[in-house]
Amino acid sequence: MQQHANTTQEVDLLISAGCIITMNAERQIILDGAVAVNGSDIVAIGDAQSIRARYRGRKTIEAPRGLLTPGLVDVHNHPIDHLIKGLVDDLPQLQRLKERVIPFEDGLTEQEAYVASAATYFEMIRHGTTSFMDAAGPHPAAVGNAALRVGMRGIISCKMADLPGPFGGVAADPQHMIALADKTFDQFNGAGNGLLRGGYDIDFSPIVSDALAQLVRDHAHERNAPITGHLIGRRPAPGDAAGYRNPDVKRYADLGLLGPRTTLAHIGWIPAEDVEVFAQTGTNVAHCPSASLLGGNGWVTHGVIPDLLAAGVNVALGTDAAIISRFLDMVRVMHLASTAHKDARLDPMLMPAYQVFEMATLGSAKAMGWSDRIGSLEVGKAADLVIFDASGPQWMPNRFSNPVPDLVYGSSGSDAQTVVINGVIVMEDKKFTDSALYQEIEAAVDIAAADVLGRLGIYPKVHWPVTDGRADSDAAKQ
Repeated sequence: MQQHANTTQEVDLLISAGCIITMNAERQIILDGAVAVNGSDIVAIGDAQSIRARYRGRKTIEAPRGLLTPGLVDVHNHPIDHLIKGLVDDLPQLQRLKERVIPFEDGLTEQEAYVASAATYFEMIRHGTTSFMDAAGPHPAAVGNAALRVGMRGIISCKMADLPGPFGGVAADPQHMIALADKTFDQFNGAGNGLLRGGYDIDFSPIVSDALAQLVRDHAHERNAPITGHLIGRRPAPGDAAGYRNPDVKRYADLGLLGPRTTLAHIGWIPAEDVEVFAQTGTNVAHCPSASLLGGNGWVTHGVIPDLLAAGVNVALGTDAAIISRFLDMVRVMHLASTAHKDARLDPMLMPAYQVFEMATLGSAKAMGWSDRIGSLEVGKAADLVIFDASGPQWMPNRFSNPVPDLVYGSSGSDAQTVVINGVIVMEDKKFTDSALYQEIEAAVDIAAADVLGRLGIYPKVHWPVTDGRADSDAAKQ
């Protein structure tokens, strides 16, 4: 026993799995592999026999029928919107935003935003997501503090708006807004042992003046911080198509906002010349197919995502929000990203499983400016990883014979079994390790949602008759 102790190195966590998708430079897949974790970092990865010979874990996890992957990265999410899931189903876009989402966000309290964000993170973790990029909202402190409490990795930004917009919402002068953005950055950049970073927002072109946009550009550049925003390109009228350029793309390019640190979400449609602008500047795109398909936005059927990819643009994946997507399962998002574009373009070779898996891992990490630490399983990188349970019949036949398509096409995030973020186990055997916090948030979400819906005076509409057996049972007892 003493000889064994002298020839192996003790580490905090040793995980062995039936298959590992590393996403390293060679995109290596390891059958019967293992990963050694010490502190927040991966210190070794390879075949299980050699790793066990060199390391012993204070904590060990054996998953012979587990698929070990990098943690999935949601590059565009509004965590505060969790409380009104179901309130914008099957409604026109303008009504959804102007009458429901924006009034909800404007009236939200700090505590409600905290509870909503925590619920978002638990749903993310439950489905294998370990990192997110905040798409910006009015309560960044609540978003960040909830992430620290749950143990979620993310980039936190404050919503920027100094002009009245088509959907309403709160606006303030540029100096006030940039002061809030700087405060958010200073509060969260590097917080939680590096778990969080600060970012900046150019929320939506009509509500951000040139003066505010330039302040965001300069302050983000000074701090080497990422910039997030929305760009909803639409096709021109038939008579205006010749020589058409997207005005927002031109404006952002002229202002110096495009580049590798900027990620713009949605990009419904832009002409080929503007696709090339994205490619030349290295600007990232956050694609949220589930949000478009539920909202009828046309970003899949009438969009340019495959064209952006073909041009070499880094296109990453996101969910948008629990209210907009209706789920935060990035495996399902990968499935939609691959299959919906195949159907829209009548091309079964388009956006294969391997490409969309890369979009949800390394691609999203690159968009966040974090690929040095996350997006792949490699020595020296952060231990953000997921074990998917591959014991079920959906993984038959020939388990692990082609694990990437099997995950993207045949599985879902519900198969996530164990999740590690920054070396900390946050879910094991499908149970949250901080069960007390989960139970606290579970109770608080229902209370907060009831308060919010009461203030709005709007409730999810059930179209079929409902009989409440609970009321009948209570009456019978009396």
